[in-house]
Amino acid sequence: MKTSSNGIELIKRFEGLELEAYQDIAGIWTIGYGHTGADVKEGMKISQREAEELLKQDLKSREDAVSRLASASLNQNEFDALVSFVYNVGAEAFKNSTARRRLNSGDRVGAAEALTWWNKATVNGVLREVTGLTRRRAAERALFLEPVNPPIVNNNDKVAENSRITPVEDAPRRPNLAESRSIQGAVLTGGAGVAASSIGKDSAEELSSLETDIAEGGGTTVEEAPSDGGDTGAPPTTGGEELAGGGETGEAGTAGDAGASEAAGSTTGGGATGEDAEGVTIFDSIPDHSAEADDTTETTATGAPRPSAHETHAVDAQVQLALMILIIVGVLYIVFARIDDWWRYRR
Repeated sequence: MKTSSNGIELIKRFEGLELEAYQDIAGIWTIGYGHTGADVKEGMKISQREAEELLKQDLKSREDAVSRLASASLNQNEFDALVSFVYNVGAEAFKNSTARRRLNSGDRVGAAEALTWWNKATVNGVLREVTGLTRRRAAERALFLEPVNPPIVNNNDKVAENSRITPVEDAPRRPNLAESRSIQGAVLTGGAGVAASSIGKDSAEELSSLETDIAEGGGTTVEEAPSDGGDTGAPPTTGGEELAGGGETGEAGTAGDAGASEAAGSTTGGGATGEDAEGVTIFDSIPDHSAEADDTTETTATGAPRPSAHETHAVDAQVQLALMILIIVGVLYIVFARIDDWWRYRR
């Protein structure tokens, strides 16, 4: 397909004719009807006939690009509008554009609307809207949507092509709130906040339960089994009887004490002294249960150390609760804002 005279006139009207090379607003050297390239240099001059030839050469590559990239069938006006568009933005930009994706998916009205989005340019390092581009995109959109054949007015099966039907205003809105990425992000944020709060709550409850067990004696303790000799820590009463040689218990205990003193002073033995030394040996071999009892008491006291970071964990839990409240408030605000935007959507 070739560009018609209407398309060529549209391009000429917006490109303008310059017979001497100049730099456009983007700093690119240009000549003729918007011709650019390595052959355009400062001080270059051409005639109008040469400008027409350059335009024909430039149109050929743009026409090939539109035919290659547009998979949908095009009428003449749609083709002319797209050639003008590609002549201005380039084939690569059209390839990656929303207009092309919509056109190839069958959304022609959406494709025409997407053409108007290309009305900004970087001027002196700043991206801004250019009035000339806005007007050109509007003209291309109008040409793209202009029917080639007369409109059908009496065939009910061709409602989509009937321009005489009574219109009503219906501002475009998003079909589904769930498609909004803002709401999806808000839901994820809220879920994360609730999860963080739950973790903090569980941590505080576990710490409180541990402290309660410790306070009620539920911690780990060490108990000593009773010895075979009877009461723990008390020496057997029969020892005194053996020392006394059948005498009274009190005397045997006294003799045993005396024997212990004498045994400490000498190693000779005889008579009562030998019995005292033997008594010392007997009493020294008895385990010191009182010392073990002391050890047991100390182990019980330190078996399950009381957590010293309880206050810190409690504060952390409170902070997490406060953060959760803030997150919920933020989520509600985002949802409200997105609903309002969806209701007032006008793009």
